[in-house]
Amino acid sequence: MSYVVKMPKLGLEMDSGTIVEWYVEEGGEVEEDATIAEIESEKTTAEIDARESGVLRYVGVEEGGSAPPGAALAVVAGPEEDISALKSEFDGDEPADEGAETDEPSAESGSDAGATTTESGSGSSAGGGGGSGDVKASPRAKKRADELDVDLSTVEGSGPGGAITEDDVEAAGSAGSGDVKASPRAKKRADELGVTLAGVEGSGPGGAITEDDVEAAAESGGGAATATGDAGPAVAEERPLSGMRRTIADRLGQSYRESVHVTVHRTTNAEAALAAADAAEEQLGADVSLTDVLLKALSATLADHPEFNATFEDETHRLHEDHNICVAVDVDEGLLAPVVRGVDSLSLSDLSDRRREVTRRVLDGDFSMDDLSGGTFTVSNLGVLGVESFDPIINPPQIAILGVNALEERVVPDGSGEFTTRRMLPLDLSFDHRIVDGADAARFMATLSDHLEDPWPLLDGVEAAEAESEAVKLPNAAATASVGPDLKGTVEAGSFEYDFDVTEEFGGGTAPTPVDLFVSSFAACLSASIGVQAEIRDVEMRNVTVNAEATPPEGSVESLSLNVTLDTDADEETLERIVRNGERTCHVNELLREDLPVSLDWRRA
Repeated sequence: MSYVVKMPKLGLEMDSGTIVEWYVEEGGEVEEDATIAEIESEKTTAEIDARESGVLRYVGVEEGGSAPPGAALAVVAGPEEDISALKSEFDGDEPADEGAETDEPSAESGSDAGATTTESGSGSSAGGGGGSGDVKASPRAKKRADELDVDLSTVEGSGPGGAITEDDVEAAGSAGSGDVKASPRAKKRADELGVTLAGVEGSGPGGAITEDDVEAAAESGGGAATATGDAGPAVAEERPLSGMRRTIADRLGQSYRESVHVTVHRTTNAEAALAAADAAEEQLGADVSLTDVLLKALSATLADHPEFNATFEDETHRLHEDHNICVAVDVDEGLLAPVVRGVDSLSLSDLSDRRREVTRRVLDGDFSMDDLSGGTFTVSNLGVLGVESFDPIINPPQIAILGVNALEERVVPDGSGEFTTRRMLPLDLSFDHRIVDGADAARFMATLSDHLEDPWPLLDGVEAAEAESEAVKLPNAAATASVGPDLKGTVEAGSFEYDFDVTEEFGGGTAPTPVDLFVSSFAACLSASIGVQAEIRDVEMRNVTVNAEATPPEGSVESLSLNVTLDTDADEETLERIVRNGERTCHVNELLREDLPVSLDWRRA
């Protein structure tokens, strides 16, 4: 029995779907329950399965074409059945009679969408070219009319019931385009590549020149170059946006157009959170990571600051009870953010399991629209890619997103007069300033930092463990250097170690030379000395940057050039005094030989 294959609806937010691939060619045999096409919506992909065996008699939407949910895509029927009534779904005729069966869009989400029913509906309500009104035309004809700027009311149709076909539109478009028949995209591409259309042979309907024809002519040298104008840089590859990538682009554009983005940054001590993850893994026998501890700390923070666990739509700030936190996942098509639901009610081990499961579904492509819907806050971790700081973009309609950066090791005071190393976690919070203020965000970050530095009360069933740290031994003006047979060396200064090398002249060039290290120490000492002088005078100095350069770059140093940049609002006279006193009190500067010329200039940032 014949029926129409329709575009299924993959979730409530789906606006259109794109045919990625037809697994059966037009005229090919179709087996019941076999996959006949793959489609892609704004956020997911799915397969369409055949309801009954038959022949794919007609394909109305080709690969790469898009259609809204419920639109007719193809006709499956017996090899000898009359399908003219079913094809009216594509050609704008009246719906098929009651005896014909069609596919109805499935209400389910996911990759099993493809259910059929005996109800028939219209194919697509998309309009065609200018002045089309109620003109009967196939979806492809309407699309082609838009491309060629053809008024469908002036075109005579040759399809069933006088419906206008794509070939009819091509013929009408070429009739008014002069001697050269070419699509608008072909004309645009010809302008870009400097190809004269008169010298190109067309392969489209009625001999019309297509964009591919222009590309081929450009590659083969065919078609005379235009006499004037610059064709611009050669195009190595063109990558049209996929449905998912288009949605990402649209949503990010919407976010930046509608939200007032402000980002605050804060770095927190991550040692306790890391220790908590290790302790939980050992005590609970669960695969717990720093991300899971972070989500628990974030959920506790959202409980303290519920205005951030919210969405903003229809001029209404909605604070949500459940903590449905989206965790961004990097896939080939872009960044998806599946939802970990009810984080506030989950134990640490259950949270870890649920987060890993939704992540796995996204990576394997087994997710549904439900996995991507209903989030109240988002976390994006670029630290795994080595990123040290970024400004995450809010995921609308949410009002905030937390960016997580790469862990970094810092030397910090341990409270007893000694120093130790700590793994620090930089965090970025982007928020919609229309809804919450900067002070609110600052308090949010302070609370999150407190929970991360003492996560134990949040972790039921996990006993607190001491965070291990390594004491730092300062050099105290003493260092040891050693050089191997290859003249590559290492300096050890207290707990610190760094490499040096000889110049390329002697086979080096893979690490800083001793002169490089000296210039670096000079710049470091001078910047610190200037900072100290500003501190003594109670001058706010936001930043001091010193660029030091030795001349010549190799061999004996004949002169030094110092350029200082100061980020401050202090007056000129005060800054001049600070810089000169900083130079005078720089201990490395005191070590320079008296006959070595040193120039120093400063400017404001």
